[in-house]
Amino acid sequence: MKKIRNFLKDRSGATAITFGLLLIPIMGMTGLAVDYSLASNERSKLQNAADSAALAGASVFTGSNSAAAEARAKAYLKANLGAAADKVTIKFTAADQKVNVAISGGTNTLFMHLLKQDKVAIGVNATALAPLKPTTAKFIPGDMYGWYFKKVSIVVVKNGVETVMGTVTYTSAYRSGPNSENGRGTGVKTQVPPDNTTINLGDYDKLYLKMEVKNDGCDIGYKYTADPADPNHTLCVPSASSSSYNLTLRTDDPDTVDYLFVEGVRLKKGTTPPLDELFNCGGKQDHAWEDGGGFTQQDFFYQVEAACKSVDGENVRLTN
Repeated sequence: MKKIRNFLKDRSGATAITFGLLLIPIMGMTGLAVDYSLASNERSKLQNAADSAALAGASVFTGSNSAAAEARAKAYLKANLGAAADKVTIKFTAADQKVNVAISGGTNTLFMHLLKQDKVAIGVNATALAPLKPTTAKFIPGDMYGWYFKKVSIVVVKNGVETVMGTVTYTSAYRSGPNSENGRGTGVKTQVPPDNTTINLGDYDKLYLKMEVKNDGCDIGYKYTADPADPNHTLCVPSASSSSYNLTLRTDDPDTVDYLFVEGVRLKKGTTPPLDELFNCGGKQDHAWEDGGGFTQQDFFYQVEAACKSVDGENVRLTN
């Protein structure tokens, strides 16, 4: 009995046994840490590659050239990942001024395969925003009505200097009578440069649209007089006293921006809408101005067609 009790009390070799029992979980935790570190490093590498690719694609994205943006993004991925680019799945999308690059792949494990985990899945995502600036524009005049003279201009500003790049004007012709669209008023359209001419907007710091209104139906330097031969007809005669407009409406003026309707929607007063709300890059957009008589029925309709680009990658940035 004494020998049995001594055996039970004997603690020699306990440390070795305990260590042996703990060795497997210790090795497992160490292996897990190593595999996690490898996966983290691989994920960081893929994320950096995705970020660079998204920025590269966005720097050339114009809103209508997604294929070119994708080619540039994939070229950057290839440059950053090398042969590893062929071992990952790449998903590319470009729309609404945004370029998205999603990469999914995996890294082989060193220790976790003992637990039948041969690979750790890795997925990264990068989105870059490419604020687009119109580089060319074209006015396509539509229906125009009213008694007032109206002139819509596209204006660029560079170093504080404003330059009118193109105009469409409406001069009153008939205020009443059979040629007046039931008293709504009809007139003559004039466009500078001529219809269907593409306007090169050049380099600029700011761009806005404006409509200038003169209530007598005639442009600056002219005044209204009734036609003796037809009282319904508007005559505009030279006048040195006619030197200013009655109303100027601008898209960069929060107090008057709401006089413009874009695609049938009235712009919100108190705002200064970004250019992508005023121009449909790569396509046409319907505009309609109200000249001040009432907002239920606009008077000056036209389409504007624009081409855009992110100039030299200007303002391109990651959004996530």
